[in-house]
Amino acid sequence: MRVAKIIIAAWCLSANVACRGTDPQGNSSPQNTEIAGRSETQLLLNDAVLEQSSNQGNLSWKIKSETATYSADQKNAYLEKITANLIDNGKIILQVSAEQGEVRDNNNLILLQDKVVAVDPRSDIVLNSDRAEWRPQENILIITENLRVNNSNLEVTANQAKYFSDRENLELTGQVVVNAVDPYLIMSTERLLWKIPQKRLIGNLPWQVVRYQEDIVTDRLVADRGEVDLQQNILSLSQNIEIISLDPQLQIATNAAQWDYQNRLVTATEPIQVVDRQRQLDVTGNQGQVDLIAEVVTLQGGVKGIDNRELSTLHSQELTWDIPGQTVTATGNVVYNEP
Repeated sequence: MRVAKIIIAAWCLSANVACRGTDPQGNSSPQNTEIAGRSETQLLLNDAVLEQSSNQGNLSWKIKSETATYSADQKNAYLEKITANLIDNGKIILQVSAEQGEVRDNNNLILLQDKVVAVDPRSDIVLNSDRAEWRPQENILIITENLRVNNSNLEVTANQAKYFSDRENLELTGQVVVNAVDPYLIMSTERLLWKIPQKRLIGNLPWQVVRYQEDIVTDRLVADRGEVDLQQNILSLSQNIEIISLDPQLQIATNAAQWDYQNRLVTATEPIQVVDRQRQLDVTGNQGQVDLIAEVVTLQGGVKGIDNRELSTLHSQELTWDIPGQTVTATGNVVYNEP
C-alpha cells in the first residue's frame, strides 16, 4: 500500500461554513472538477508538506502549500499556493504549481486551478493552463481548460490535453494550434499527439499548415493525416493532400507525400498533379518531386502534360519542367500532340 504523510510547520483548528461545491447532503461531489468548498469543522495547516511513497518506500510525489485545510471527514485537503514534484527513481520528472488545489480520492487525484504551471525538466517543456487534474500515481496530468505549451522550438495551444509524464507524450484535443520556428510554421488541427523525446507530431484528423519566410506566406497545405519529424524538418502526409505555393504559383495534389518544409521540397510516392494556373499548364505522373526553391518539377511514370493555352498534350515516361527557363524535357515513349 502506498503511504502518505503530512509534515506540519504550524497548525490550528478552525470552523468554516460551506458555500459551494456540495451536494444536498453537504458532501463534495467527486464528479465535479471545481475546487470544492470547505464545510463544518476543519483542520487548517500552515506551511504544510504532503508526501506520497510507493510500495517500495520510495518517494513518489511531494506537495508544499501555504495552507492545507482538511474536511471534517479528513478525506479531502484544500490547498493554497501549491508547489509539487513528481519523482521517479529519485529524480524529479514533473514540477507543478498552482494558486489553488484539492487532494481527493485517497491522494490519487489532485485538482488544480488558477495559474497552473507544469514543467518537465527533462525536455524543458512548460505547460500552462487555467485548470487541470493531476493523477500522479498514473503519471497523467489532464489539462481541462486553455492549454498553452512552450519549449525551445514550439508554442502550442489547445482546449484540452493529457500529458503522460512517464512517456513524455502530450495528447492535444480541440482547436490545436502549433507554432514552429526556423522556418516559421503554423499548424492547426483538432487532435494531435506530440511524442516529445522522439521530436514527432502525429495527426490523424484533417489539418492545415501555413509556412512563412520573413513574415511572408510561401506555402499553404491541407491534408487528412500527417506526421512531423521536427528534427529533420519533414512533414509526411497522406490522403487529400493539397499544397499551394505562392512563389512559384503552383498547386500540388496527391495522396502520399513528404514535404521538406525547410528546403520547400515535395516528394510524392503516389500519383501527383502539378498545376500552374498562370501559365495554364497541368502535368501529372505516377510519382515525382517538386523543388519550390529551384522551381523544378520532375515526374516519372505515366506522365501527361497539358498546355491549355496551346491546346497541346504531351505523354512520356519522364518529364522535367524548368519553370524559370520555361522548358519541358520529356524522355521515354514521348508522344506530342497539337492542333
